[in-house]
Amino acid sequence: MRDAPPSLVPGRTDLCLRRGQTSGVTPISRRDALGLGAAALAAFPLARAADRRRPGSAPSTDDPFVLGVCSGDPDATSVVLWTRLAGPGGALLEAGDVPVTWELSEDEGFTSVVAGGTVDALAREGHAVHAVVDLSAPAWFRFTTGGWTSPIGRTAPAPRDADTLTVAAASCQNFEVGYYAAHRDIAEWQPDLVVFLGDFIYEYAANPVGDHVLRSHHGPEVRTIDDYRIRYGQYLGDRHLAASRAAAPWLAIWDDHEVENNHARLVPEDPADVDGFAERRLAAYQAWWEHMPVRMARPTSADFTIYRRVEWSSLATFFLLDGRQYRSDQACGDVTLNFDPPCADALVDDRTMLGSEQEVWLAGGLADVSARWAVIAQQTVVSDMRLENGAIINYDQWDGYAPARDRLLLAAAQPERTIVLTGDIHLAAAARLPGVGAEFVSTGVSSRSPVDQAAADALTSLFPDVVGVEADHRGYVRHTVTNDAWTAEFRTVDDATDPDSAVSTWKTFTVDANVRDVVVEA
Repeated sequence: MRDAPPSLVPGRTDLCLRRGQTSGVTPISRRDALGLGAAALAAFPLARAADRRRPGSAPSTDDPFVLGVCSGDPDATSVVLWTRLAGPGGALLEAGDVPVTWELSEDEGFTSVVAGGTVDALAREGHAVHAVVDLSAPAWFRFTTGGWTSPIGRTAPAPRDADTLTVAAASCQNFEVGYYAAHRDIAEWQPDLVVFLGDFIYEYAANPVGDHVLRSHHGPEVRTIDDYRIRYGQYLGDRHLAASRAAAPWLAIWDDHEVENNHARLVPEDPADVDGFAERRLAAYQAWWEHMPVRMARPTSADFTIYRRVEWSSLATFFLLDGRQYRSDQACGDVTLNFDPPCADALVDDRTMLGSEQEVWLAGGLADVSARWAVIAQQTVVSDMRLENGAIINYDQWDGYAPARDRLLLAAAQPERTIVLTGDIHLAAAARLPGVGAEFVSTGVSSRSPVDQAAADALTSLFPDVVGVEADHRGYVRHTVTNDAWTAEFRTVDDATDPDSAVSTWKTFTVDANVRDVVVEA
């Protein structure tokens, strides 16, 4: 979703991998890791964490760990450790393949290292590291190479048994229009998981710094692999985002801005850009992969499967969806804030948001959920927001794909209780999904809402299943999950123009595990 310009803002795998798919990385056993670690430690002396650089041993004068560290896609026995070696600002290193050592420790000071190993950061992969390592308990991790030591991260496997799960759900962090106090709050909270619902970067060209632009993107609209790498590097240079990435394992999906605003399948926003768009999308997909802690192989074509299933003990089964790559083009000219009856194309039965293969995969997965909660993590608003005359206010969300939504909700009604986590729209909301469960919409980390609070209240008053909406503040949602209840605490940033702004709770909503679709304000 495009950030609303000032004129529109009134007063805007399964982790067991999908069948037949391989991770592209050979998992490292604890025994092999210890052996590799010993060899690596001998070959590549570690810098002291306090010093970051070991004098006399570094072949470069620049710290290659400027993009920080992250972990992600945990299962019961392993996790992906991520970093990417880069020059200042995320620039591609002018180097061949580089060996990188990783370490796991029981303590933050690394006095009790329990495992280590070496992987190659490959030049053809932007010197990204995706190390799948055995892990049986929470641990601290770091990387070293050439005398440099990375920042320290905190990670954990998905437990085999757990009574509570804490999840931070976030999305939409336009670098230019707001700072990342929400990520600082996530890092301080230290949840079990961070679920990022898309729009990690924005592809827009730089705007001159002014009333509505706090810090400018570098350069023109991004289109090439190097452009996208530089843009990720600019975002990851933010200290609060880096802290959030290091605080807990991430589950990441994408939305539109990782490639281009409101694109659909291989249809660009601007029809004039259709020639070369497949190549642009592949460049964007590779850059996304290079910067995310995901358990999948590097994309080698314009198609790249990221939808997957993640189990968290018996508490939750996550279905991480891709609502962008397989969708039909938006109907009726992709009009936003429209109040006219829809054109006929919007109601065609074979319109799809997820594509037939992903739909079948999701329906089959939801049918066999044994966890207490089924969780659908996806991009655009599912709740029905059509007006009485059938008007579709936003053709980019599920309202513009009503037949596909009917199929989604039919599948989502199969488990005893289903929660939908949504991003994209830059406002916070809680809603009932009748006969299914509940939807919790995360506002943008920094991206502005398309409407102000008065307009949001007036609009959502027309829909009794919407139990709360907040449009004036940025933030994220803290979810606390138990066998008895799902609790969503909406955290809002007091002032998104201040990187060190206070963050407070707007409202908290709960869903009783025994009552499918009743959302109650706490």
